[in-house]
Amino acid sequence: MGGGLRRGADIEIGSATAIGHVRQRQEDRLLAVPPIIAVADGMGGLEDGDMAAERMIEELTAMELDGSTAQARAEIKRAIARAARAIGPRSGTTVVGAVLARATATHSWLVFHVGDSRMYSYADGELEALTTDHSLVQELIDTGMLGREEARYDPRRSIVTRAVGADVCADPAFRHVAAGGQILLACSDGVTDELSEWEIAEILGRGGGLDHIAQALVEAALEAGGGDNATVVLARASA
Repeated sequence: MGGGLRRGADIEIGSATAIGHVRQRQEDRLLAVPPIIAVADGMGGLEDGDMAAERMIEELTAMELDGSTAQARAEIKRAIARAARAIGPRSGTTVVGAVLARATATHSWLVFHVGDSRMYSYADGELEALTTDHSLVQELIDTGMLGREEARYDPRRSIVTRAVGADVCADPAFRHVAAGGQILLACSDGVTDELSEWEIAEILGRGGGLDHIAQALVEAALEAGGGDNATVVLARASA
């Protein structure tokens, strides 16, 4: 899938998703329409997680973007607030995404997230995390009470401290990333719970089209256990 952005930036996008081997419902939703990518992961422990994720993606899809990062930030905050009100306290979803827009005279990705769905950047063989989980285990990591590798298997890893809905804080975190031809990877925790960052980087390093890479990541997550819905959206911008 491809698309355009004013002033000459082109975006290549690929995506893949699977229900996994354990869940009875697909509660992940994705958005892959330039200039935006996003993944919403409905919270399976609450009612109607699939509908919560669907509402979050609907609100992002409805945003009116003018091509600037400042306006995109305001629109994202409004979309998340609208989704949180509509979803209410009995359900919830995480969300992670990025919008390609102009920061002054150059293009950059405006990355945003709420919860523990993640965004990575991959370039020159290196994988970099662009988000920090809003989760209990991340807080334990930050205070030195839990190691990063231990956190991958900790039974509390599904407890999020921010979400859209669920009667918790829905404030999004933002980050600006210069658009330099890197691959952005947005994914649900059904991928990161099963694959280490080293394994993710190794699959990205094999190359190929973005749809092919996204499918390879999801299939690897399934082969590693498939304990949850697994969703990947990839994007690469070139001027």
